[in-house]
Amino acid sequence: MRQRGNRPRTDPRTDALGAVIFDRDRTGVSHPREQEIRPLSLDNHWRDRVSLKMLRYFHAVASHGHFSRAAERLNVSKSPLSAQIRELESLLGVALFDRHTRQVSLTPTGHLLLTECTLLFDMLESSLNRVVQAGRRERNQIRIGLISTVFWAGFGEVIRQCHQRYPELQISFTELSPERQKQALLSREIDLGLARFADTINIHPLLAESLYRESMIVVVSDEHPLRDRKRISLTELAGEAFVLMSRTNSASTNLIINSCLMEGFYPRLNQEVVEPNTLMAVVATSQQVALVPASYSRQKWPHVRFIRLQQAIPADLCVLYASTDEAPPAATALRHVIDTMDELINEG
Repeated sequence: MRQRGNRPRTDPRTDALGAVIFDRDRTGVSHPREQEIRPLSLDNHWRDRVSLKMLRYFHAVASHGHFSRAAERLNVSKSPLSAQIRELESLLGVALFDRHTRQVSLTPTGHLLLTECTLLFDMLESSLNRVVQAGRRERNQIRIGLISTVFWAGFGEVIRQCHQRYPELQISFTELSPERQKQALLSREIDLGLARFADTINIHPLLAESLYRESMIVVVSDEHPLRDRKRISLTELAGEAFVLMSRTNSASTNLIINSCLMEGFYPRLNQEVVEPNTLMAVVATSQQVALVPASYSRQKWPHVRFIRLQQAIPADLCVLYASTDEAPPAATALRHVIDTMDELINEG
């Protein structure tokens, strides 16, 4: 008679999916027979059936090396935990654990899955954190792109009072040229832009509103022949050498040129500069003239004089923004900030 020895009595059975054949030993615990495991056909859509829950359960057992400890850590009973692991092995068509003792050890395939699961969960946590942070920013942060000269119009006080009215809002600033502001608004890098009137012409699909109305004035050095004039016509500047802002950084230059053309002359462009501070320095140290927003005169500039211009060339401080319909979480906050800026600037 053939001797069985101490070999466990087996009771072969097949999983309902036909993917894994199990042996049941005398303890009643089922073990996948690795030599008979077959990968499932892609037609079974196993990718859709492997759940994050299964992978988390597997990761817990693999990390603790013990079903009971993993079940305790997950706050579940051992039975559903074991069932999830068996189903995962069945769906993948592989054995993930060797179950020869009370401790469980990973098969080579199990080690691979543990590595992949660790990467997956780290990536998932990072992605979810980014989503949560983005949601908080949408609700509580207003990102403003601006030209530096807005602070010469008293904008710093406006922001201070906005903070007092809406302490929950985080208002951040980035100095950007008007053209860069438009790009940043379209790509949702900023929520609001602050620029001059000329930069709001033909900006569809963006929107713009005037916050503070002002006009251009003339600035000359304190040694210029026109220095004592209180008011001057644009036509009187026809023979003067102009220093203007670079057209790539400010649309106001084109507006000034067009205004001169309407008065019958093309301005003699002697120099273009990038920074407003540079423009003021050039005027102070030369015989060139410039047209600047009236709010420039609020600053203390050495060796220059400001003269009112008879013609009205708009230099309004404007707010630019994308349609708030596309950003519901920030829409109300944006509207409040825009209205508050308008109110506070015009009060001043």
